[in-house]
Amino acid sequence: MATDNFTWNVQKAGYDFDQKDLKGNINYNNLITEFEQFPWLDELKRVKEYPDKVSPTISVVDEKENRIFWVSISGNQREYGFIIGYIYPKKKKTFFGFGKEKEIRWLDMFTTQDTELIKGLFRLQFDREYEKLFSELIKLNKFGETEVNE
Repeated sequence: MATDNFTWNVQKAGYDFDQKDLKGNINYNNLITEFEQFPWLDELKRVKEYPDKVSPTISVVDEKENRIFWVSISGNQREYGFIIGYIYPKKKKTFFGFGKEKEIRWLDMFTTQDTELIKGLFRLQFDREYEKLFSELIKLNKFGETEVNE
């Protein structure tokens, strides 16, 4: 049963892809504090030790809307940026586009170096302004996209 809450989790360098530290409920202001205090560069330094594992990531889950917004760091300590992921429900036609529509989970990924922009995108998520969030995301450089099988 969906709740009206936002929850968050963290993945650190060296974690397996399905491993995360569940942190519980969170609001926008507390999330921004956690985002600013997260040891991004220290974690980034550790990524080289675990090349086949995840990069440091903070994820926020909208339990009501079943949407996930995550931020991960990439690069090195002198040159780095963030990969933003947005997982959301999307309609897809079956049978080579001729069949009935079904709802799938879709991941779009983008890149940025602008932490203030990221904070603004989190604000849109917490306000559940998803159309505006997506319109802001598509202005960024696209990193990739895929169907999500959870």
